[in-house]
Amino acid sequence: MNTVINPYGAPHQTILKDGVTMIFLLQEEITDGLEVFKARFEAKAIPQIEAAGGRCLVIGVDAENENILHLVMEIPSMDIVAGWDLTETTKITVLKQ
Repeated sequence: MNTVINPYGAPHQTILKDGVTMIFLLQEEITDGLEVFKARFEAKAIPQIEAAGGRCLVIGVDAENENILHLVMEIPSMDIVAGWDLTETTKITVLKQ
């Protein structure tokens, strides 16, 4: 498994083969709660992800700490997340199938 942690912006990995998607886990500390995050994410990010040929597979919080968000997404390129406001608590793990 490749782990990419970039505290100040989007990871610098892209997919080189056409038609190949990557699945990644994004972990982020949130303060507004899951429902507030989901509403904002579904309104702003989901349309961008889907327009680029990706999809969000799972949105949830850690069972032991509801301030830790977990997103599992399938996207054709990490360039999709380049415009997102990632913070120093953002951790991205690229998953291998």
